[in-house]
Amino acid sequence: MLDKRYQTLIILENTGSYTATAKQLFITQPAVSQQISSLETELHLHLVNNNGHRIELTEQGVKLAELAKQIDIETSKVIQTMQTNADQNRLKMGCTLSLSTTLLPKFIQNLSSKFHILTSEINNTTHILQNIRDGRIDFGLIEGNFNKSEFDSIFLQNENFIGVSNPALNFDSKNIVDLFDKNLYVREIGSGSREILEHWLGTQNFSINDFKHIIEIASPSVIVQLLQQSPGISFIYESLVETEINDGKLKRLDLNGFNISHPINLVFLKNSYFTDTYQQLADTVLNR
Repeated sequence: MLDKRYQTLIILENTGSYTATAKQLFITQPAVSQQISSLETELHLHLVNNNGHRIELTEQGVKLAELAKQIDIETSKVIQTMQTNADQNRLKMGCTLSLSTTLLPKFIQNLSSKFHILTSEINNTTHILQNIRDGRIDFGLIEGNFNKSEFDSIFLQNENFIGVSNPALNFDSKNIVDLFDKNLYVREIGSGSREILEHWLGTQNFSINDFKHIIEIASPSVIVQLLQQSPGISFIYESLVETEINDGKLKRLDLNGFNISHPINLVFLKNSYFTDTYQQLADTVLNR
């Protein structure tokens, strides 16, 4: 188990206050200060800056707190695994919204008896990554970008990312500029699909704010429904609208330079003790 001083550092990073940290740990404020000072002396590192009422960890302090948090999370998981049925891996899983109706059902359906998913959380990429950091979930199915110095991943598959519109939309141009006056249905900030769109626009020297009518919607399925009901456009994974395109309910946009295939990954904490377990899970579900 972690030295109590490291646990204090983890909480101090979250609270930014000796007083709030002391309350969470049910100890005195001087005791918190003494623990941090003792850790700094032992490690010969400057971990905390006291900027008035707000305590801020130094760059070294943040790195140490994040490392300590990961060790604490992984240790708890290992102990839990030892205490439960060793023949079955009990995992907490997250999934981004865009994959919840495509890849997630395939994952759940193909799970073998060796793996038991306790919970499946569905949210945007930013939220899923934060929950992995905090140990609320073990891994996530993610289409968005992530920090490779903080997370490891296992490639699952590629997904085509396309532009789509209502068939009634009068649009024959292949130039993105000619779409800027149309209604754009787009996911919220923090979603992987929005990040992909914004990145591509940046490569074309544009931004999402060049669209004059932006409607933010958290649910991909709602976006698909709205596209069928009103003359708007969106940028979305092809698997989410493949049936609607084949049925003529939506139209694929053929834009110059817009040819995007994005990797879908199983993402987890860097250097995780359970890396082999996640690899076995991916291989089992995808029959590799």
